[in-house]
This record gives sequence, structure tokens and C-alpha cells, in this order.
Amino acid sequence: MLVGVGGVVAVVGIAFCVLLIGPPSCTKDGGTSVAPIPTPVVTNATTPAPPITTPTPTTSAPAASSAAATTTAASTNATTKSRACGSATASPRGTSYKTLDGRTFHVWGPATYDPATPYPVVLTFHGWKTNGRDFERWFKMEDHVEGAAFVVYPDSRGPLWDLTGNSDLDFTAQVIEAVSNAYCIDTSRVFALGFSYGAKLVHHLGCKRGDLVRAISGGDGSSRVESGCKRLPVLVTHRTRDPDERIEWGRDAASRWATANGCSDATDPTDAAHGCVAYRSCAPNAGVTFCEDTHYDKTWPPDWNHTIREEYRDLTWTWFKSLR
Repeated sequence: MLVGVGGVVAVVGIAFCVLLIGPPSCTKDGGTSVAPIPTPVVTNATTPAPPITTPTPTTSAPAASSAAATTTAASTNATTKSRACGSATASPRGTSYKTLDGRTFHVWGPATYDPATPYPVVLTFHGWKTNGRDFERWFKMEDHVEGAAFVVYPDSRGPLWDLTGNSDLDFTAQVIEAVSNAYCIDTSRVFALGFSYGAKLVHHLGCKRGDLVRAISGGDGSSRVESGCKRLPVLVTHRTRDPDERIEWGRDAASRWATANGCSDATDPTDAAHGCVAYRSCAPNAGVTFCEDTHYDKTWPPDWNHTIREEYRDLTWTWFKSLR
């Protein structure tokens, strides 16, 4: 069983990085250089979280039923309603949940949520040495999905995501199942977006468990993907002046996916305003797009060049919703 813990998380001894204007100005990924995040606790919860049930989490295998439905849906691209469709559950606005083994995630639903309408889901993965709550405070992907999707912010276990093993892949499957059990979602349209170290995790997820998601987007992060990955649509965005994750790493991530998806080396411009190109001759339903954000303001602190700017958050959602 997952336990809802309201919409407020108490963090002891950590100074929050709150972005008021522009991109984050504290250390990497808008987080703080601290020890692993503490366990969230209930603080002044005003609305009880809707019940969410799932099999006892494990570290060796993903949750079964909804994950299996997602696998089928992702391969057929047919709309698939989750089991909670039709239930009169209120839309979550920052509700937090905890798995039995202590993993946490936070859910923002559409303000005009209709429990009879299946909504897409955007899993949004934070960078290193921060957590989903702090990431949401400045990234606010829920403001960029036009009220038409659920946005979920999972928390890493400690300061980093697992980029080589299965622990965070299994956790992602559990999150998808939990959200499917509580809210009306379209399990054929679960997307994954990651920033910086979260982008590295999203590339790992897409390669090893691409059956869980319809498509992935990595912003300002590198990739280790090789041939043999699950083929699926991939969007890579990257800042030209990023001082933390170099632009060459973003280009390399797109190139690696192009190889994995059977594309040629040639590209065609698709969106000049956002510096986007698409690789040619990719496998069906496995296109690869790379977008370079050349914006630069010399008055910004250098760390502000390590972000996915709001225009590219909009672009990512536009790209996600175009996939059927």
C-alpha cells in the first residue's frame, strides 16, 4: 500500500533553493550540496490523499498489472484507460505518496480534472543532490502541460539516480502503477522527462525499460545508451553555454539514440526557432530530435545556463502531445 502524506514535506537542515525569477542560481540542478534527502513527513495536511494500492514493492522486479498494460499500450499506441477511470477522486495538487520501502513521489493533476477522461502522464525526474519537491518549486512542469496531463515528480534514493541497475527502473514501474490505480490516466501515453542527472536516468529508463513509457526527453544531460535499446521516440534538448553538462554531451546523446533507433547520420531542420533537427530514416515510431538552445545572457550567473528554459519545457510538452 502507498500512503498519502499530504502536500507539504518537511526537510530538516536543508535550505531550499526557490527560484523567483529566471533559472536556479544555487548549486547543480537547482539543488543543494547535502547528504541524502530525509524521509518526508506529514505537516499540516489539509486534504487526505486518495487511496492508492499496489503490490509490495521489490527491488528485483517491476510491479505487474498496470506496468503490463503500459507495455501493451506503448507498443500499440492505443488509448488505454487506467482502472481508476470513472472514480470520483479529486485532482491532486502536490499530493505526496510513499511506498512501503520509503520511496516517495509527488503528483500534480489538472485543475479541471474529469475522472472519466484518461490523461497523459509526464514523469519529471530531478537532477543530482536535490529531490522532486525542490525541483518542482522552480521547474513547475505542471504549468507547461496546458492543464491536460498529470505531472509526477519522483524522488531519488539519496543524492543520485541509479544509472546502471534496476532499482529506479522498478521504482518507476511502481509509480506508474500507483498513479494508474488512483487517477484516470491514459497508460498508452506515459512520458518521461529528465533534467541533468535526471536526463541520464531517463536515457537509462528508455533504453532498458522503454516498455514503460511512450517517449522520453532528456534536457542538459549525457547518455550511455548503446545498441540493443528499446526503440522509442526521443527528444534531446541542450543549452549551448551549459557549463556543467557540455553541449557535446547532448549532441552525443542524440547521436547514440539515432544509432540505437536505426536512424541515418543525416538530419533535417524541423524548428529553426528552437534549433531543432530530426534524424532521417529512423525505425517506425522511433524518431530522434535534437534541439540546441543557443540563448545567452551575459548578465546571468553561469549556473543559470544549466537548465531547461521555459520555452523548451513548452516545446517538450508540445512534442509529447504530438505523439499518438
